[in-house]
Amino acid sequence: MNLFAEIEQRIERGFRHWTERVFGPAESNELLILHHAILEDIEAQVQTLARGKRVFPFPQVTVTLVSAGAERRNLLQAAFGERLPADVREALESAGCEVPRGFAVEVRTAEAGAAPFAIDYSKTRDTGREVRATGRLVVMKGKAERAEYALEKAWMNVGRMAELTDAEQRVVRRNDIVFEEGGDDANATVSRKHAHIRLEDGEYRLCDDESEFGTRIFRDGRPIDVPAGYRRGAQLRPGDEIYLGRACLRFER
Repeated sequence: MNLFAEIEQRIERGFRHWTERVFGPAESNELLILHHAILEDIEAQVQTLARGKRVFPFPQVTVTLVSAGAERRNLLQAAFGERLPADVREALESAGCEVPRGFAVEVRTAEAGAAPFAIDYSKTRDTGREVRATGRLVVMKGKAERAEYALEKAWMNVGRMAELTDAEQRVVRRNDIVFEEGGDDANATVSRKHAHIRLEDGEYRLCDDESEFGTRIFRDGRPIDVPAGYRRGAQLRPGDEIYLGRACLRFER
């Protein structure tokens, strides 16, 4: 018996509605099949303990979507990158399944693989985990919730709202660094899902999440554009000024 039968149907209706609107009906059908297979794989990892208690034992889940074409990989990242983590969490929690503290789902893409997707289940956290905060951001221009932020997670989202929801009021993204809606003129140039900063091999990298007004770094008086949607992003160095539209953060370490 499918543990998530009714829950999956509700989640997949939302996923279909969204992908049809964004990518078109034909593309939506293929994406939905992939989405369903991923949820079923994750469901199979749920453990039932004494008295019917359900637990998901892995704090870190990494889903890698495979396609040889760069354009297709970009589409997969766009379709699954924001929605899948929220869908997985909703499926587990709605089924009364206990998840570990700090539970996180990361979506990646790869050029080659034995199957259309692969899932790595880890007993230790990676993306979203607490880390020794060697980096921090100081707000130079714009109105944010705090004057400075320690980079205390391995992945931190930056945007104009604390939470973003879809048409069905489901949370699809949470921002860790928030420039307040209507805070000032600079804030208006920060997109709701503007950028993210991640820790990779001991270095911090800045990525633009298809923002409207762009992301750039000023280093030694020289501007460096961060390409929209480019997953590798740009490596940050101490003293870099990060411009999110006209809002500005200084990276220190």
